[in-house]
Amino acid sequence: MTSLDHPQLSGLGRNAAAPQDVLIRLAPHQAGRHGISLRRGRLEDAVVEALLTHGDDETAVGLHGDRISPEMRRRIAEHPDPAIRDAYTDFVRDMVERKVSIGIDDLEEAYGQPRTALVSAPSPSLRAAVARAW
Repeated sequence: MTSLDHPQLSGLGRNAAAPQDVLIRLAPHQAGRHGISLRRGRLEDAVVEALLTHGDDETAVGLHGDRISPEMRRRIAEHPDPAIRDAYTDFVRDMVERKVSIGIDDLEEAYGQPRTALVSAPSPSLRAAVARAW
């Protein structure tokens, strides 16, 4: 969904043809970060660094998995702000508690366990999420 406050910035952030320097210049703007978060594919390290510098935990939710490099995943894991460090995990766990369907790969990544272990988790909400996803 396009940011309604500044749709041009949001749209430019989503544009697959936008070069890295443009994305870095968009990172200080909330609408630009919103658009970048909706981009498909991998984000370059410099763009991720700009998002971490200017964004917050909402921005950090989209910075996980194959979307970012292993180096940037380590950078996020070591981030001094726990809200940034745990943004993705907290988001997934919140979706589980709200009974919102979420992919099995996301559950495995957030909980740090394979689906075969998650299926017998102590939490009934998590077991139900695994059942819905798998």
